[in-house]
Amino acid sequence: MALTVATNTGALMAQAAASSVNKEMEISMERLSTGKRINGASDDAAGVAIASRLSAEIKGTNQAIRNAMDGQALLDTAEGAHQEVETLLQRMRELSVQAANDTNDANDRVNIQAELDQLVNEIDRISSTTTWAGQKLLDGSDANGINMQIGSRTTAADSITVTLGSTSASTLNLSGAAEFGTATDGTDNFKTPTSGDQYTASGNVITLTADITAGTFTLVGVTGGTASVAVTGITVDKDSSFSMNTGAAQIAEALNAASGFAGFTAVASQDGLGKITINKGAISVGTTSEAQTAIGKIDTAIQTINAQRASLGAYSNRLDSTVSNLTNISANLQAGRGRIEDADFAAETTSLAKSQILQQASTAMLAQANASKQNVLSLLQG
Repeated sequence: MALTVATNTGALMAQAAASSVNKEMEISMERLSTGKRINGASDDAAGVAIASRLSAEIKGTNQAIRNAMDGQALLDTAEGAHQEVETLLQRMRELSVQAANDTNDANDRVNIQAELDQLVNEIDRISSTTTWAGQKLLDGSDANGINMQIGSRTTAADSITVTLGSTSASTLNLSGAAEFGTATDGTDNFKTPTSGDQYTASGNVITLTADITAGTFTLVGVTGGTASVAVTGITVDKDSSFSMNTGAAQIAEALNAASGFAGFTAVASQDGLGKITINKGAISVGTTSEAQTAIGKIDTAIQTINAQRASLGAYSNRLDSTVSNLTNISANLQAGRGRIEDADFAAETTSLAKSQILQQASTAMLAQANASKQNVLSLLQG
């Protein structure tokens, strides 16, 4: 081999080895510092893509777990309200059984009826005010159900729809209501005093006719009788239908004062449309027969509430299984991602130690290679 100075092959090789070892040592240090095997796409191009896909599924699954738990809390809120409604119904049934006994006189039954009416009102209040984060649950507004996303994908199996149902007194057939004068211009469509319009409140047909000329309103079908009231201040529009804008309050007051209107309550709206809402308490215990009928209606209402509670409980138990399954899926997904991303500290510390030794060795060899060319000087000293 020629003895040269310009090209020090040994030094070049030692330098290349030192550079390669330094890079390996830096990679090992980075992995040990971050705890990740993959710190950039160049570390494992395919692994980066797989880990990213797994991360998306893990995050979605963890959110689905929280969704399911939120859904359980919503269902528990609704079920708690159902439980309170059932308590009210049990008390109503107890009062109805009491009223069915002829040891009670008329005054006793009036007092029992007063408590029944308040219990019905409380059922309606619970129905209208039970909410979850401002969302009403039991007023029947969720006709399409409440959708719960319990999976990380978009398939039908990744969501369930729960229909809560209504617990209002009218839904349970404990009370009813009929509205008159609901047109947006404040007029109703009674064209002649003989035809009238019919409205249904809890199975009782209420017919309201108006004699515009005489200003007389007749309510037919009230506890089997007829209530006629004369009201002044009624105006007639060009289509010969009457306007209730100026007379709604007077009509409501007159209806409430009519003897044949017992058991009903007329309320004039405050929105300027002249609307009158007629409410009827379907639960009445004025007589033994009515009290026995009330018992049957309350039994049906209790069955309805129990069916709804059973449905809510079934969904809640289902969500328990959903949470357990999703938790297992998330744990295994994270384990799979960890096998791709996480650094093996045993392997990396071994690699670092090897790299450090090789670095020292390559540095020493580089020094030896540089020193080896000093022998050329002896030829020049001749």
